Amino acid sequence: MLTTPKIDLLPEHLIDQIKAGEIIERPGNLLKEILENSVDAGSTKIELILKNNGLDFISLKDNGHGMNFDDLPLAFSRHATSKISRFEDLYQLHTFGFRGEALASISAISKLQCISYTLSEPEGSEIRIEGGQTVGHSRRMSAREPGTELIIQDLFFNTPARLKFIQSQNSEKQFLKRVIYSFVLSHPEIEFHLKFDEAEKEIYLQAPSILERIKDLVPKVSLTSILHSERSYDSNVFSIYLVPAQYKTPVKFQYTFINGRLVTDKQYPRIISNALISAFGHDEFYYLSFFDIPTDHIDVNVHPTKTLIKIFDQSKVISLATSTIKDLKNNEKVQAPRSDFAPHPEQSINQEVPQNFFGHLDFKQDLVSGRQEYNMEGIFSPHRTALDESGLAHLIWINGFFIKNIESTYIAFSAQKLIEQFVLKMMKTSTPTLPLLVSEPFDKNGIHLDSLENLSRAGAEFDLLGGTTYVLRGIPEWMNGFPLKEIISTIIYRKSFKDILINDQDWSSSTWTDMINQFSITELYELKVAANLENLLKEKLW
Repeated sequence: MLTTPKIDLLPEHLIDQIKAGEIIERPGNLLKEILENSVDAGSTKIELILKNNGLDFISLKDNGHGMNFDDLPLAFSRHATSKISRFEDLYQLHTFGFRGEALASISAISKLQCISYTLSEPEGSEIRIEGGQTVGHSRRMSAREPGTELIIQDLFFNTPARLKFIQSQNSEKQFLKRVIYSFVLSHPEIEFHLKFDEAEKEIYLQAPSILERIKDLVPKVSLTSILHSERSYDSNVFSIYLVPAQYKTPVKFQYTFINGRLVTDKQYPRIISNALISAFGHDEFYYLSFFDIPTDHIDVNVHPTKTLIKIFDQSKVISLATSTIKDLKNNEKVQAPRSDFAPHPEQSINQEVPQNFFGHLDFKQDLVSGRQEYNMEGIFSPHRTALDESGLAHLIWINGFFIKNIESTYIAFSAQKLIEQFVLKMMKTSTPTLPLLVSEPFDKNGIHLDSLENLSRAGAEFDLLGGTTYVLRGIPEWMNGFPLKEIISTIIYRKSFKDILINDQDWSSSTWTDMINQFSITELYELKVAANLENLLKEKLW
Protein backbone atom coordinates (compact mmCIF):
# COMPACT_ATOMS: atom_id res chain seq x y z
CA MET A 1 0.00 0.00 0.00
CA LEU A 2 1.36 3.38 -1.06
CA THR A 3 1.71 6.03 1.61
CA THR A 4 1.70 9.76 1.05
CA PRO A 5 5.17 11.16 1.80
CA LYS A 6 5.23 13.73 4.57
CA ILE A 7 6.17 17.29 3.60
CA ASP A 8 8.88 18.75 5.80
CA LEU A 9 10.56 22.12 5.91
CA LEU A 10 14.20 21.97 4.84
CA PRO A 11 16.71 22.72 7.60
CA GLU A 12 18.29 26.19 7.40
CA HIS A 13 21.82 24.92 6.78
CA LEU A 14 20.64 22.89 3.78
CA ILE A 15 18.72 25.88 2.39
CA ASP A 16 21.91 27.94 2.68
CA GLN A 17 23.92 25.30 0.83
CA ILE A 18 21.31 25.11 -1.95
CA LYS A 19 21.28 28.92 -2.32
CA ALA A 20 25.06 28.89 -2.32
CA GLY A 21 24.99 26.56 -5.32
CA GLU A 22 22.91 29.10 -7.23
CA ILE A 23 25.22 32.01 -6.50
CA ILE A 24 28.70 30.50 -5.92
CA GLU A 25 29.29 27.98 -8.70
CA ARG A 26 33.04 28.61 -8.75
CA PRO A 27 35.60 30.85 -7.00
CA GLY A 28 35.20 33.57 -9.63
CA ASN A 29 31.53 34.01 -8.67
CA LEU A 30 32.52 34.42 -5.02
CA LEU A 31 35.18 36.95 -5.95
CA LYS A 32 32.68 39.04 -7.92
CA GLU A 33 30.34 39.24 -4.93
CA ILE A 34 32.95 40.35 -2.40
CA LEU A 35 34.52 42.87 -4.81
CA GLU A 36 31.07 44.37 -5.36
CA ASN A 37 30.65 44.69 -1.58
CA SER A 38 33.95 46.56 -1.34
CA VAL A 39 32.95 48.95 -4.11
CA ASP A 40 29.54 49.51 -2.47
CA ALA A 41 31.39 50.32 0.78
CA GLY A 42 33.09 53.27 -0.88
CA SER A 43 36.57 51.73 -0.94
CA THR A 44 39.42 53.57 -2.65
CA LYS A 45 41.95 50.76 -2.06
CA ILE A 46 41.46 46.98 -2.38
CA GLU A 47 44.12 44.34 -1.66
CA LEU A 48 43.46 40.84 -2.96
CA ILE A 49 45.40 37.58 -2.40
CA LEU A 50 44.40 34.21 -3.93
CA LYS A 51 45.87 30.73 -3.51
CA ASN A 52 45.02 27.69 -5.61
CA ASN A 53 42.58 29.75 -7.68
CA GLY A 54 40.69 30.73 -4.55
CA LEU A 55 39.79 27.19 -3.50
CA ASP A 56 42.30 27.19 -0.64
CA PHE A 57 42.50 30.85 0.28
CA ILE A 58 41.02 34.24 -0.64
CA SER A 59 41.87 37.40 1.25
CA LEU A 60 40.28 40.74 0.46
CA LYS A 61 41.13 43.87 2.42
CA ASP A 62 39.55 47.27 1.71
CA ASN A 63 39.33 50.74 3.23
CA GLY A 64 35.56 51.10 2.91
CA HIS A 65 33.19 52.29 5.64
CA GLY A 66 33.18 48.92 7.45
CA MET A 67 30.52 47.29 9.66
CA ASN A 68 29.62 47.79 13.33
CA PHE A 69 29.76 44.98 15.91
CA ASP A 70 25.97 44.45 15.97
CA ASP A 71 25.63 44.54 12.17
CA LEU A 72 28.43 42.09 11.45
CA PRO A 73 26.43 38.86 12.10
CA LEU A 74 23.51 40.23 10.08
CA ALA A 75 25.77 40.69 7.07
CA PHE A 76 26.10 36.89 6.90
CA SER A 77 22.40 36.18 7.41
CA ARG A 78 20.12 35.42 4.48
CA HIS A 79 17.99 38.29 3.16
CA ALA A 80 19.55 40.87 5.48
CA THR A 81 20.41 44.07 3.62
CA SER A 82 20.78 47.80 4.05
CA LYS A 83 19.98 48.48 0.39
CA ILE A 84 16.20 47.97 0.11
CA SER A 85 13.19 48.22 2.41
CA ARG A 86 10.27 47.91 -0.04
CA PHE A 87 9.61 46.24 -3.39
CA GLU A 88 9.79 49.53 -5.33
CA ASP A 89 13.43 49.92 -4.25
CA LEU A 90 14.34 47.09 -6.63
CA TYR A 91 13.77 49.53 -9.51
CA GLN A 92 15.77 52.38 -7.99
CA LEU A 93 19.03 50.55 -7.30
CA HIS A 94 22.34 52.39 -7.28
CA THR A 95 24.42 49.67 -5.60
CA PHE A 96 25.68 46.24 -6.64
CA GLY A 97 24.38 44.21 -3.71
CA PHE A 98 20.81 44.32 -2.46
CA ARG A 99 19.41 40.80 -1.97
CA GLY A 100 21.40 39.85 1.14
CA GLU A 101 22.27 36.39 -0.18
CA ALA A 102 25.91 36.40 -1.26
CA LEU A 103 27.74 36.57 2.08
CA ALA A 104 25.33 34.06 3.62
CA SER A 105 25.99 31.69 0.72
CA ILE A 106 29.76 32.10 0.99
CA SER A 107 29.78 31.45 4.74
CA ALA A 108 27.66 28.30 4.24
CA ILE A 109 30.31 26.56 2.09
CA SER A 110 33.61 27.81 3.51
CA LYS A 111 35.59 28.67 6.62
CA LEU A 112 35.32 32.42 6.92
CA GLN A 113 36.77 35.17 9.05
CA CYS A 114 35.69 38.80 8.77
CA ILE A 115 37.32 41.72 10.61
CA SER A 116 35.80 45.17 10.24
CA TYR A 117 36.42 48.68 11.56
CA THR A 118 34.21 51.79 11.41
CA LEU A 119 34.53 55.44 12.38
CA SER A 120 31.64 55.16 14.86
CA GLU A 121 33.23 52.51 17.14
CA PRO A 122 36.59 52.82 18.90
CA GLU A 123 37.53 49.17 18.27
CA GLY A 124 36.96 46.67 15.53
CA SER A 125 34.71 43.62 15.27
CA GLU A 126 35.44 40.05 14.23
CA ILE A 127 33.25 37.11 13.26
CA ARG A 128 34.26 33.56 12.36
CA ILE A 129 31.89 31.18 10.57
CA GLU A 130 32.46 27.59 9.43
CA GLY A 131 29.94 25.91 7.16
CA GLY A 132 27.21 28.36 8.12
CA GLN A 133 27.77 27.99 11.88
CA THR A 134 29.08 31.00 13.81
CA VAL A 135 32.03 29.91 15.95
CA GLY A 136 33.08 33.32 17.20
CA HIS A 137 31.91 36.94 17.40
CA SER A 138 34.06 39.36 19.36
CA ARG A 139 35.47 42.83 19.59
CA ARG A 140 39.08 43.61 18.68
CA MET A 141 40.82 46.01 21.02
CA SER A 142 43.30 47.37 18.48
CA ALA A 143 41.95 50.23 16.40
CA ARG A 144 42.80 51.15 12.84
CA GLU A 145 41.36 53.07 9.91
CA PRO A 146 37.85 52.04 8.70
CA GLY A 147 37.65 49.06 6.40
CA THR A 148 36.98 45.35 6.18
CA GLU A 149 39.20 42.29 5.85
CA LEU A 150 37.59 39.07 4.63
CA ILE A 151 39.49 35.76 4.73
CA ILE A 152 37.86 32.73 3.07
CA GLN A 153 39.45 29.29 3.30
CA ASP A 154 38.63 25.77 2.14
CA LEU A 155 35.89 26.66 -0.30
CA PHE A 156 33.34 23.83 -0.74
CA PHE A 157 34.89 21.88 2.18
CA ASN A 158 31.41 20.73 3.31
CA THR A 159 29.92 20.38 -0.19
CA PRO A 160 32.63 18.31 -1.94
CA ALA A 161 30.22 17.27 -4.69
CA ARG A 162 30.56 20.79 -6.10
CA LEU A 163 34.29 20.31 -6.57
CA LYS A 164 33.52 17.86 -9.38
CA PHE A 165 32.23 20.77 -11.44
CA ILE A 166 35.33 22.93 -11.00
CA GLN A 167 37.11 23.25 -14.35
CA SER A 168 40.81 22.97 -15.09
CA GLN A 169 43.26 25.17 -13.18
CA ASN A 170 43.87 27.28 -16.25
CA SER A 171 40.14 27.77 -16.93
CA GLU A 172 39.45 28.76 -13.32
CA LYS A 173 42.38 31.16 -13.24
CA GLN A 174 41.30 32.84 -16.48
CA PHE A 175 37.79 33.23 -15.13
CA LEU A 176 39.14 34.75 -11.90
CA LYS A 177 41.26 37.17 -13.92
CA ARG A 178 38.30 38.11 -16.08
CA VAL A 179 36.32 39.02 -12.96
CA ILE A 180 39.19 40.89 -11.29
CA TYR A 181 40.16 42.96 -14.31
CA SER A 182 36.55 43.90 -14.99
CA PHE A 183 36.72 45.83 -11.70
CA VAL A 184 40.24 47.11 -12.30
CA LEU A 185 39.25 48.56 -15.68
CA SER A 186 35.83 49.91 -14.77
CA HIS A 187 36.90 51.52 -11.46
CA PRO A 188 39.99 53.66 -12.13
CA GLU A 189 39.24 55.60 -8.92
CA ILE A 190 40.20 52.52 -6.85
CA GLU A 191 43.78 51.40 -6.15
CA PHE A 192 44.16 47.61 -6.61
CA HIS A 193 46.84 45.27 -5.22
CA LEU A 194 46.61 41.76 -6.72
CA LYS A 195 48.59 38.64 -5.85
CA PHE A 196 48.12 35.12 -7.27
CA ASP A 197 49.91 32.38 -5.31
CA GLU A 198 53.64 33.10 -5.32
CA ALA A 199 53.58 35.43 -8.31
CA GLU A 200 54.78 39.00 -8.02
CA LYS A 201 52.18 41.44 -6.74
CA GLU A 202 50.44 43.61 -9.33
CA ILE A 203 49.67 47.18 -8.27
CA TYR A 204 47.32 49.53 -10.11
CA LEU A 205 47.32 52.99 -8.56
CA GLN A 206 44.31 55.28 -8.80
CA ALA A 207 43.92 56.64 -12.33
CA PRO A 208 42.17 59.85 -13.44
CA SER A 209 40.16 58.10 -16.15
CA ILE A 210 39.32 54.78 -17.78
CA LEU A 211 41.67 55.70 -20.63
CA GLU A 212 44.57 56.00 -18.19
CA ARG A 213 43.60 52.73 -16.46
CA ILE A 214 43.59 50.93 -19.83
CA LYS A 215 47.07 52.36 -20.42
CA ASP A 216 48.18 50.97 -17.02
CA LEU A 217 46.89 47.53 -17.96
CA VAL A 218 48.21 47.62 -21.54
CA PRO A 219 51.51 49.55 -21.17
CA LYS A 220 52.54 49.35 -24.82
CA VAL A 221 49.35 50.92 -26.18
CA SER A 222 49.39 54.69 -26.70
CA LEU A 223 46.44 56.79 -25.58
CA THR A 224 45.95 57.91 -29.18
CA SER A 225 45.47 54.26 -30.23
CA ILE A 226 42.53 53.81 -27.86
CA LEU A 227 39.29 54.76 -29.58
CA HIS A 228 36.42 56.16 -27.56
CA SER A 229 32.91 57.13 -28.58
CA GLU A 230 29.86 58.09 -26.57
CA ARG A 231 26.28 58.89 -27.56
CA SER A 232 23.03 59.44 -25.72
CA TYR A 233 19.40 59.13 -26.66
CA ASP A 234 16.22 59.45 -24.60
CA SER A 235 18.03 59.35 -21.21
CA ASN A 236 20.14 56.34 -22.31
CA VAL A 237 23.91 56.71 -22.68
CA PHE A 238 26.32 54.29 -24.35
CA SER A 239 30.09 54.63 -24.42
CA ILE A 240 32.78 52.30 -25.69
CA TYR A 241 36.57 52.07 -25.56
CA LEU A 242 38.42 50.07 -28.23
CA VAL A 243 41.97 48.72 -28.07
CA PRO A 244 43.55 46.96 -31.09
CA ALA A 245 43.87 43.27 -30.25
CA GLN A 246 47.55 42.96 -31.20
CA TYR A 247 48.65 44.34 -27.82
CA LYS A 248 49.57 42.00 -24.98
CA THR A 249 47.21 42.23 -21.99
CA PRO A 250 46.86 40.31 -18.67
CA VAL A 251 43.41 39.23 -19.84
CA LYS A 252 41.66 39.45 -23.18
CA PHE A 253 39.00 41.89 -22.07
CA GLN A 254 35.70 42.33 -23.85
CA TYR A 255 33.37 43.65 -21.18
CA THR A 256 29.88 45.10 -21.21
CA PHE A 257 28.50 46.93 -18.19
CA ILE A 258 24.93 48.08 -17.54
CA ASN A 259 24.78 50.78 -14.88
CA GLY A 260 28.18 49.60 -13.69
CA ARG A 261 27.26 45.90 -13.51
CA LEU A 262 29.23 43.41 -15.57
CA VAL A 263 26.70 41.45 -17.65
CA THR A 264 27.16 37.98 -19.14
CA ASP A 265 24.27 38.01 -21.62
CA LYS A 266 25.78 36.64 -24.85
CA GLN A 267 23.71 38.89 -27.09
CA TYR A 268 25.79 41.98 -26.21
CA PRO A 269 29.16 40.61 -27.43
CA ARG A 270 27.36 39.47 -30.59
CA ILE A 271 25.82 42.91 -31.18
CA ILE A 272 29.13 44.69 -30.58
CA SER A 273 31.01 42.22 -32.79
CA ASN A 274 28.56 42.74 -35.66
CA ALA A 275 28.77 46.52 -35.33
CA LEU A 276 32.58 46.39 -35.32
CA ILE A 277 32.64 44.21 -38.42
CA SER A 278 30.25 46.61 -40.13
CA ALA A 279 32.43 49.60 -39.21
CA PHE A 280 35.95 48.22 -39.61
CA GLY A 281 35.56 44.97 -41.53
CA HIS A 282 36.74 42.95 -38.49
CA ASP A 283 36.13 42.69 -34.75
CA GLU A 284 39.70 42.17 -33.54
CA PHE A 285 39.52 44.59 -30.63
CA TYR A 286 39.51 44.53 -26.87
CA TYR A 287 36.71 46.71 -25.59
CA LEU A 288 34.94 48.17 -22.59
CA SER A 289 31.32 49.13 -23.27
CA PHE A 290 29.05 50.91 -20.82
CA PHE A 291 25.30 51.38 -20.85
CA ASP A 292 23.85 54.01 -18.51
CA ILE A 293 20.09 53.46 -18.37
CA PRO A 294 17.47 54.96 -16.01
CA THR A 295 17.13 52.59 -13.06
CA ASP A 296 13.37 52.23 -13.52
CA HIS A 297 13.97 50.94 -17.07
CA ILE A 298 15.98 47.88 -16.04
CA ASP A 299 15.38 44.84 -13.84
CA VAL A 300 18.51 43.34 -12.25
CA ASN A 301 16.54 40.94 -10.06
CA VAL A 302 16.11 38.20 -12.66
CA HIS A 303 19.01 35.95 -11.60
CA PRO A 304 20.78 35.35 -8.27
CA THR A 305 24.15 36.41 -9.72
CA LYS A 306 22.66 39.65 -11.10
CA THR A 307 24.63 39.28 -14.35
CA LEU A 308 21.52 38.97 -16.53
CA ILE A 309 19.54 42.19 -16.78
CA LYS A 310 16.21 42.95 -18.41
CA ILE A 311 15.90 46.25 -20.26
CA PHE A 312 12.53 47.91 -20.77
CA ASP A 313 13.20 49.21 -24.30
CA GLN A 314 15.95 46.88 -25.43
CA SER A 315 15.74 47.59 -29.16
CA LYS A 316 16.27 51.32 -28.58
CA VAL A 317 19.31 50.65 -26.41
CA ILE A 318 20.82 48.20 -28.90
CA SER A 319 20.29 50.66 -31.74
CA LEU A 320 22.10 53.33 -29.71
CA ALA A 321 25.05 50.98 -29.14
CA THR A 322 25.25 50.07 -32.83
CA SER A 323 25.21 53.66 -34.02
CA THR A 324 27.81 54.70 -31.40
CA ILE A 325 30.21 51.99 -32.54
CA LYS A 326 29.75 52.93 -36.18
CA ASP A 327 30.75 56.51 -35.32
CA LEU A 328 34.22 55.17 -34.59
CA LYS A 329 34.84 54.29 -38.23
CA ASN A 330 35.26 58.00 -38.97
CA ASN A 331 38.18 58.21 -36.57
CA GLU A 332 41.35 58.86 -38.55
CA LYS A 333 43.50 56.84 -36.15
CA VAL A 334 42.01 53.58 -37.43
CA GLN A 335 42.58 52.39 -40.95
CA ALA A 336 39.33 50.65 -41.77
CA PRO A 337 39.37 48.00 -44.49
CA ARG A 338 38.22 49.22 -47.87
CA SER A 339 34.52 48.68 -48.48
CA ASP A 340 33.23 47.47 -51.78
CA PHE A 341 30.74 50.34 -51.57
CA ALA A 342 33.46 52.65 -52.83
CA PRO A 343 33.54 52.46 -56.67
CA HIS A 344 36.76 51.42 -58.31
CA PRO A 345 38.37 54.01 -60.62
CA GLU A 346 37.15 52.19 -63.71
CA GLN A 347 33.57 52.32 -62.49
CA SER A 348 31.96 55.53 -63.66
CA ILE A 349 29.26 56.99 -61.44
CA ASN A 350 27.91 58.96 -64.39
CA GLN A 351 25.73 56.11 -65.57
CA GLU A 352 22.47 56.60 -67.36
CA VAL A 353 19.31 56.85 -65.30
CA PRO A 354 17.59 53.44 -65.34
CA GLN A 355 14.41 53.47 -67.37
CA ASN A 356 11.23 53.94 -65.31
CA PHE A 357 13.31 54.73 -62.24
CA PHE A 358 11.09 57.64 -61.35
CA GLY A 359 7.81 56.60 -62.92
CA HIS A 360 5.46 59.58 -63.09
CA LEU A 361 7.38 61.67 -60.52
CA ASP A 362 7.50 65.36 -61.42
CA PHE A 363 10.89 66.44 -60.12
CA LYS A 364 10.53 70.13 -60.75
CA GLN A 365 7.20 70.38 -58.91
CA ASP A 366 8.40 68.28 -56.01
CA LEU A 367 11.60 70.24 -55.60
CA VAL A 368 9.67 73.47 -55.51
CA SER A 369 6.80 72.49 -53.22
CA GLY A 370 7.24 69.12 -51.57
CA ARG A 371 10.74 68.69 -50.24
CA GLN A 372 12.00 68.36 -46.68
CA GLU A 373 15.70 68.73 -45.92
CA TYR A 374 17.65 66.51 -43.57
CA ASN A 375 21.25 66.53 -42.42
CA MET A 376 21.83 62.87 -41.66
CA GLU A 377 25.34 61.91 -40.65
CA GLY A 378 26.58 58.47 -41.44
CA ILE A 379 24.84 57.69 -44.74
CA PHE A 380 28.29 58.04 -46.25
CA SER A 381 31.61 58.49 -44.52
CA PRO A 382 35.23 58.78 -45.72
CA HIS A 383 35.99 55.18 -44.80
CA ARG A 384 32.98 53.75 -46.57
CA THR A 385 32.94 55.57 -49.88
CA ALA A 386 35.10 57.78 -52.06
CA LEU A 387 32.04 59.70 -53.22
CA ASP A 388 31.99 62.08 -50.28
CA GLU A 389 35.12 63.39 -48.63
CA SER A 390 33.26 65.48 -46.07
CA GLY A 391 31.57 62.60 -44.26
CA LEU A 392 28.32 64.59 -44.15
CA ALA A 393 25.39 63.38 -46.23
CA HIS A 394 23.10 66.25 -47.13
CA LEU A 395 19.96 64.50 -48.28
CA ILE A 396 16.82 66.00 -49.70
CA TRP A 397 13.69 63.92 -49.26
CA ILE A 398 11.42 64.04 -52.32
CA ASN A 399 8.30 61.85 -52.39
CA GLY A 400 9.97 58.48 -52.15
CA PHE A 401 13.58 59.36 -52.95
CA PHE A 402 16.68 60.63 -51.26
CA ILE A 403 18.71 63.06 -53.34
CA LYS A 404 22.36 63.58 -52.42
CA ASN A 405 24.71 66.24 -53.75
CA ILE A 406 28.20 64.76 -54.11
CA GLU A 407 30.65 67.28 -55.56
CA SER A 408 28.06 68.60 -58.02
CA THR A 409 27.08 65.05 -59.00
CA TYR A 410 23.55 64.10 -57.95
CA ILE A 411 22.62 60.57 -56.98
CA ALA A 412 19.09 59.55 -56.07
CA PHE A 413 18.17 56.64 -53.83
CA SER A 414 14.72 55.16 -54.11
CA ALA A 415 13.97 54.70 -50.40
CA GLN A 416 11.27 52.03 -50.77
CA LYS A 417 13.31 50.21 -53.43
CA LEU A 418 16.31 50.17 -51.10
CA ILE A 419 14.19 48.69 -48.30
CA GLU A 420 12.77 46.06 -50.65
CA GLN A 421 16.15 44.93 -51.97
CA PHE A 422 17.66 44.94 -48.48
CA VAL A 423 14.84 42.76 -47.12
CA LEU A 424 15.10 40.35 -50.08
CA LYS A 425 18.83 40.01 -49.49
CA MET A 426 18.62 39.54 -45.72
CA MET A 427 15.75 37.04 -45.94
CA LYS A 428 18.22 34.65 -47.57
CA THR A 429 20.36 34.54 -44.43
CA SER A 430 19.73 33.46 -40.85
CA THR A 431 20.74 35.97 -38.18
CA PRO A 432 20.47 35.96 -34.37
CA THR A 433 17.06 36.72 -32.89
CA LEU A 434 16.44 39.79 -30.75
CA PRO A 435 13.57 39.24 -28.27
CA LEU A 436 10.84 41.89 -28.15
CA LEU A 437 9.81 43.19 -24.78
CA VAL A 438 6.39 44.08 -26.22
CA SER A 439 4.98 41.51 -28.67
CA GLU A 440 3.29 42.61 -31.89
CA PRO A 441 -0.01 40.92 -32.92
CA PHE A 442 -0.93 40.19 -36.56
CA ASP A 443 -4.30 38.94 -37.81
CA LYS A 444 -3.97 35.47 -39.33
CA ASN A 445 -6.35 36.34 -42.17
CA GLY A 446 -4.44 37.37 -45.27
CA ILE A 447 -1.05 36.15 -44.09
CA HIS A 448 0.99 34.23 -46.67
CA LEU A 449 2.34 31.29 -44.69
CA ASP A 450 5.36 30.79 -46.95
CA SER A 451 6.42 34.40 -46.29
CA LEU A 452 5.91 33.80 -42.57
CA GLU A 453 8.07 30.68 -42.73
CA ASN A 454 10.79 32.48 -44.69
CA LEU A 455 10.82 35.26 -42.12
CA SER A 456 11.01 32.69 -39.31
CA ARG A 457 14.01 31.03 -40.98
CA ALA A 458 15.64 34.46 -41.16
CA GLY A 459 15.42 34.80 -37.37
CA ALA A 460 11.89 35.99 -36.52
CA GLU A 461 9.84 34.23 -33.84
CA PHE A 462 6.04 33.91 -34.08
CA ASP A 463 3.43 32.25 -31.87
CA LEU A 464 -0.13 31.41 -32.97
CA LEU A 465 -2.66 32.43 -30.33
CA GLY A 466 -6.26 31.28 -30.33
CA GLY A 467 -6.00 30.09 -33.92
CA THR A 468 -6.64 33.63 -35.20
CA THR A 469 -3.65 35.78 -34.26
CA TYR A 470 0.07 35.47 -34.88
CA VAL A 471 2.19 37.22 -32.24
CA LEU A 472 5.70 38.41 -33.10
CA ARG A 473 7.99 37.57 -30.14
CA GLY A 474 11.39 38.25 -31.68
CA ILE A 475 12.93 39.79 -34.79
CA PRO A 476 16.01 39.04 -36.90
CA GLU A 477 18.94 41.13 -35.72
CA TRP A 478 19.15 42.99 -39.02
CA MET A 479 15.61 44.31 -38.56
CA ASN A 480 16.53 46.26 -35.43
CA GLY A 481 15.77 49.94 -36.12
CA PHE A 482 12.89 49.30 -38.53
CA PRO A 483 9.30 50.35 -37.74
CA LEU A 484 8.36 46.73 -37.09
CA LYS A 485 4.59 46.74 -37.56
CA GLU A 486 4.90 48.27 -40.99
CA ILE A 487 7.80 46.24 -42.33
CA ILE A 488 6.52 42.88 -40.99
CA SER A 489 3.05 43.57 -42.42
CA THR A 490 4.58 44.35 -45.82
CA ILE A 491 6.42 41.01 -45.80
CA ILE A 492 3.80 38.61 -44.46
CA TYR A 493 0.77 40.20 -46.19
CA ARG A 494 2.80 40.75 -49.37
CA LYS A 495 2.03 44.41 -49.63
CA SER A 496 3.89 46.71 -52.00
CA PHE A 497 7.06 48.24 -50.61
CA LYS A 498 5.98 51.44 -52.39
CA ASP A 499 3.29 51.81 -49.71
CA ILE A 500 5.79 52.00 -46.85
CA LEU A 501 5.76 55.46 -45.33
CA ILE A 502 9.11 57.12 -44.71
CA ASN A 503 9.68 59.76 -42.06
CA ASP A 504 12.60 60.79 -39.92
CA GLN A 505 10.93 59.73 -36.67
CA ASP A 506 10.63 56.03 -37.53
CA TRP A 507 13.70 55.62 -39.73
CA SER A 508 17.04 56.54 -38.21
CA SER A 509 20.14 57.47 -40.20
CA SER A 510 21.91 54.34 -38.91
CA THR A 511 19.13 52.20 -40.39
CA TRP A 512 19.68 53.73 -43.84
CA THR A 513 23.43 53.31 -43.41
CA ASP A 514 23.06 49.63 -42.57
CA MET A 515 20.92 49.03 -45.63
CA ILE A 516 23.09 50.97 -48.07
CA ASN A 517 26.29 49.34 -46.83
CA GLN A 518 24.96 45.92 -47.86
CA PHE A 519 25.44 46.85 -51.53
CA SER A 520 28.21 48.11 -53.75
CA ILE A 521 27.50 51.25 -55.80
CA THR A 522 27.33 49.07 -58.90
CA GLU A 523 24.68 46.83 -57.30
CA LEU A 524 22.65 49.89 -56.33
CA TYR A 525 22.61 51.02 -59.95
CA GLU A 526 21.83 47.56 -61.34
CA LEU A 527 18.97 47.02 -58.88
CA LYS A 528 17.59 50.47 -59.77
CA VAL A 529 17.91 51.51 -56.17
CA ALA A 530 20.19 54.42 -57.11
CA ALA A 531 20.74 56.55 -60.20
CA ASN A 532 23.01 59.39 -61.30
CA LEU A 533 20.97 62.51 -61.96
CA GLU A 534 23.48 65.17 -62.96
CA ASN A 535 22.51 65.45 -66.60
CA LEU A 536 18.83 64.79 -66.02
CA LEU A 537 18.52 67.48 -63.35
CA LYS A 538 20.36 70.00 -65.51
CA GLU A 539 17.87 69.38 -68.31
CA LYS A 540 14.79 69.38 -66.10
CA LEU A 541 15.56 72.23 -63.67
CA TRP A 542 18.19 74.51 -65.08
